Amino acid sequence: MKKYINLLLSACLAISCTDSFLDEKMVSVITQDYFETEQGLEELIVGTYNGLRTSYGYNQGPSSFEIPMDITCNSSADVNTFSANVWAASGNIASWANALAGEFTSSSLIGFYPTINNCNRAIASIREGKAEGKFATDPAYANLRLSEVLFNQAFCYYHLNTLYGDVYVKTDYTASLPDNYAFTRTPSEELYAMLISDLRFCVESLPDASEVSDSEYGRITKGAAAHLLSKLYLQRAQGAKYGTSEYGRNTDGTIDNTHEKSYLGMLYKGNVSTDLDSCIYYTSQIIHSSYYKLEEDYGRLFEHKLGDYSNEGSREILLAIVLGGAGADRGRYGCRMGNYFASRYHNGGWGIPDVCWEYSISGNCVSFPSDWGIDAYINKQADSRYQKSFRLEYVTALCGGTSSSTAPNVDYYAYDSSDNTTYTWTQEQATYFNQYILPTYDRPSWGGRQAVAGDHKMGTGDIAFAYLENTKETAIDIEEALAQPFMVIARWIKEGDKYYYRPPYQDIGTSHHYNTAQYKGLDQGYTYYVPATLKYEDPNRATLTSTEVTRDIIVYRLAETYLLRAEAYGRKGDYASAINDINTVRKRAAYKPGETRLQVLARLQPGKEQLLESERQYSYTVVQDMTDLMLVDESFWDGTSANSIAENYPADTQTQEDRFINFILNEHGRELSQEMTYYGTLHHSGWHASRIRYRNQVGSGEKGLWDSADNLISGSGPTGDGLGFFQGYHTLKPFPQSLIDLLTDEAGNTLDASARKAYQNYGYNF
Repeated sequence: MKKYINLLLSACLAISCTDSFLDEKMVSVITQDYFETEQGLEELIVGTYNGLRTSYGYNQGPSSFEIPMDITCNSSADVNTFSANVWAASGNIASWANALAGEFTSSSLIGFYPTINNCNRAIASIREGKAEGKFATDPAYANLRLSEVLFNQAFCYYHLNTLYGDVYVKTDYTASLPDNYAFTRTPSEELYAMLISDLRFCVESLPDASEVSDSEYGRITKGAAAHLLSKLYLQRAQGAKYGTSEYGRNTDGTIDNTHEKSYLGMLYKGNVSTDLDSCIYYTSQIIHSSYYKLEEDYGRLFEHKLGDYSNEGSREILLAIVLGGAGADRGRYGCRMGNYFASRYHNGGWGIPDVCWEYSISGNCVSFPSDWGIDAYINKQADSRYQKSFRLEYVTALCGGTSSSTAPNVDYYAYDSSDNTTYTWTQEQATYFNQYILPTYDRPSWGGRQAVAGDHKMGTGDIAFAYLENTKETAIDIEEALAQPFMVIARWIKEGDKYYYRPPYQDIGTSHHYNTAQYKGLDQGYTYYVPATLKYEDPNRATLTSTEVTRDIIVYRLAETYLLRAEAYGRKGDYASAINDINTVRKRAAYKPGETRLQVLARLQPGKEQLLESERQYSYTVVQDMTDLMLVDESFWDGTSANSIAENYPADTQTQEDRFINFILNEHGRELSQEMTYYGTLHHSGWHASRIRYRNQVGSGEKGLWDSADNLISGSGPTGDGLGFFQGYHTLKPFPQSLIDLLTDEAGNTLDASARKAYQNYGYNF
């Protein structure tokens, strides 16, 4: 209870600006009057940027905004299956979301509500005419800084609404304990009306990105505000049909949390006929800006080489959380996305015995792509986003430098070196390799050598291991998988008439095989048997095993803006304009001549047959421009064509518009996988529950929708049925029990059982 009381206390973080506006230093003693001085108010405004950092600091961000979804899973089996012990007011799901709402840590208050409180303090100083110095003498400047605060507050409220639905809206600031804890939930319609009004003011008052100096980089600009405003307009339109008693919305706008469909009623934010037009108007402002443009190469957005931060200046980025290589502005609590999205990879058996600077930290990953999150890249030989989003292949390496001195990876030992400890060939593996693989295996590091039983499989410059994400229909034969000159981690392996789903490798003496009595993934918890995103890898971290990243984190970028506008066009029936925007994004995603595919894609990945023979040989250079294969038309959502069927629409899609919206969601997932924006897009679309039921085998309770495997564990596992207990109400998070117990009425009386039940989201205990 004390923890949650503290969330409503003033959390004014005093910050001193140096070369970077986010360089934070604590001031020892301050009073409320300080925040009416020019310096104090400037520092308070900078402090409101902690609302952006909150989602990207610790475990609670990805643990809240990456689940429940169709494209990602959590590393915890109980989370993935919607086990009641974690999906409860007293469970981890409530704790993680509550930590985002606010928590007291390291003698400081952080999170959305403390930031909102700081925002209200700054707003009061400016709007009540109490602010001094430049705030008093320069109205345009005051409006600019006010707009930053209004945006940061809107950002916090948007995420709170996404997590919980209707939330308590705090319009004043708190400097002491409140008289009561009557935190009444404000209808989302009122909240969205307020946020839209505030953000329209922001768009008018903020500078264009081209007008912001390098020292001010990271501050909110017109483009960022217009992007969030466009989202709110679109999402209000998406939820317009849910504002009736059929979905638990009362006539006064409040929600009936005893109604089983109230999770859909929570999506109602009003019904304004011009919302789609407004979305198109503001997205068009961004798209037609002379400043913003898509990167030519999708991978360039996430490329982050040793000592190189140049990708952070991309004109595609509308808003980023500024961290910086020097560490001064990395935030008081750091940013651990490199830890929570990093998979384990080091293993002496495949020639990466230690953590390496140029790979991830081999961390504590909490978010992995689900099977659909990978299958959504339908043509992996045409869509470069698959290769450029996930670390699919590793090369043998030793760690260069020291534990605190960055350096490139060092070549691993030669295959015949006495220091080599990689797996050795069995006679069966060597025979198969020499007969079927060696004739076309021209990797220079291999040198054309014959495989010899007892020799090491891998050496200097060889592939260490690679992920092969195939289907049951395209399962790789176990002999072929074992005979590759590197470890193959495959989703489906066949042996005679047996089919194995993600069988783990196992050591057999100095060699290896697959344990066909086990499986990894699904309800076993995701480990390094599924590829992890490379979007947060950071070779410039402070120490070899540091869990903090120094790279900026992209929050909004132009590709998403195109997809927002495309959906608005499509909902208006203007599919031609929607297709133009979609194809603008997909053209960029296509492999272009001169690029290089990974070996696993060119040689093993199903679909390799469409490549030219030269493209399937080292160095796997792209010859064919794949743009035409990436372009879409209306057949992609007609419900009958091969293109439409390949998109795997949920079974309850009935109309062309249903399928179009789900195509847009597929495209968001492909373009923005694990960038922590898709969750909000999915949730507010109204298709959140449907796509989990029909896409997420581990969480769904549906029967017979998936392929079955022969490597079950005591009869359980990939049987073709869903493995979880998902219900629609899981698309909202529960309020923590500590808050429910704290609540009072306006007279300060503790709420009775019926009032607590009325407050808590449907389906959760109170």
